[in-house]
Amino acid sequence: MISQNNSIAIFASGNGSNAIKLIECAQSNNKEIACLICDNPNANILKVKLDIPVHLIPYNHSKTKHEEEILKVLKQYDVNWIFLAGYMRILSANFIQRFTHKNKSQIINIHPSLLPKYQGLNAYERSYQNQDQYSGITIHYVDAGIDTGEIIIQGKFERTKADSLQDFIQKGLKLEHTLYPQILMRVFKYNY
Repeated sequence: MISQNNSIAIFASGNGSNAIKLIECAQSNNKEIACLICDNPNANILKVKLDIPVHLIPYNHSKTKHEEEILKVLKQYDVNWIFLAGYMRILSANFIQRFTHKNKSQIINIHPSLLPKYQGLNAYERSYQNQDQYSGITIHYVDAGIDTGEIIIQGKFERTKADSLQDFIQKGLKLEHTLYPQILMRVFKYNY
């Protein structure tokens, strides 16, 4: 499935704030995102007018069939890179292998913690509850584990005593929206 051009799809399941930032970044740099894949019929990202093709592929209780449906769409666009932007499904090892080139995953994820801390769900909330002085975000390649792939970049922010949970999350989102587009542009710029 790997081709010479860098054709990128974004996967999202929720609000899609990172997906929107990635699309805006691409468009402002005269680059094109091939499509957006969403698995959640109730996702807020589906209510946003996006200037790219959007495909809703609801999960149908079979990971294999679900991923086959996704692969059909990705093949239409000759996609060879995937950016996960709040995508809440764990991809199978078989799916990930289809997007591996020279032993390097071409699926990238953004996670709201300084991995390896707080893998999985609700990372900001767990960091906040543990009163960590610093938290952050990690952008990493996707492997068959949960948030265990090779780290591309991390960014951290400081928690102040006055921070509410929402303040804390907003600091993280601001960092996410800054760093993730930078990685997108690296992929557009270089053929890996």
